This record gives sequence, C-alpha cells and structure tokens, in this order.
Amino acid sequence: MKLEGHIKKFREHMEGLEWGIKQNNQSAIGFHASTGAIELLSILLHKLDLISTGVQINHAWFRSRKNIDDKLNFNFPHKEKIIFLIENIEDLRNPLCYGTPRPEENVEAVTENFQKLKKLVENILGESFD
Repeated sequence: MKLEGHIKKFREHMEGLEWGIKQNNQSAIGFHASTGAIELLSILLHKLDLISTGVQINHAWFRSRKNIDDKLNFNFPHKEKIIFLIENIEDLRNPLCYGTPRPEENVEAVTENFQKLKKLVENILGESFD
C-alpha cells in the first residue's frame, strides 16, 4: 500500500478507537489500537524509506520476538521502544477482541501504549497524523 493509503487507514482506526472508547467497546478498542499501531509503523517506515509500497506489516509478527527480528531486520529511530509498545498492544489485543470483558486496566494499558506510540512516531517524523 502507498503511504497515503496508510495515513488514510490510520485516521480511520483513530476514529474507530475513539468510538470504541466512547462506547466502552473493548473489541473495537483492541482491534483499532492494534491495526492503528501497525499503520503508524508502516507510515514511519515508508517516510524513512525503509520499506517499499508492496511490504505488508502484520500485527501477528509482534507476538514473537523471533518474527520481529526476522521481519524488521533493519534499524530505525527508537526501534526497541516502538516494538515494545506494539508488543504491549498485541499482548492485550485478542483478550479484548474476543471472550469475556477484561478489567478496565487492560483497556487503559492498550490506549496508553497506543497514544505513546503515536506521540513517538509523530515526534520522530515531526508531524501530526490527526
């Protein structure tokens, strides 16, 4: 996907995340935080010319450090912090998306990690994606 497509999708996921928070819908929060985080990473890597248009980053990569090391085998600013934040979001994605409601602390952790990731990427690139 082209950079413009990732930016458009990221904004859609931001809207979905905001809706999920207002409605207290844990499934929407888990899904949109996860996919929004991947779109943010895609935006960053495109803007830094580290990936090409055809590269698709998969949220499931962040469930395994080996997958991350294999798939993202290049450096970029704040790589470890970015990976850490996405891993934290992914750890809670499925529990929020499926099954019984989770404690509010899980929802807060996902949204806080997402906001930290967004701010970090925006600071690296010197622009906002709101």
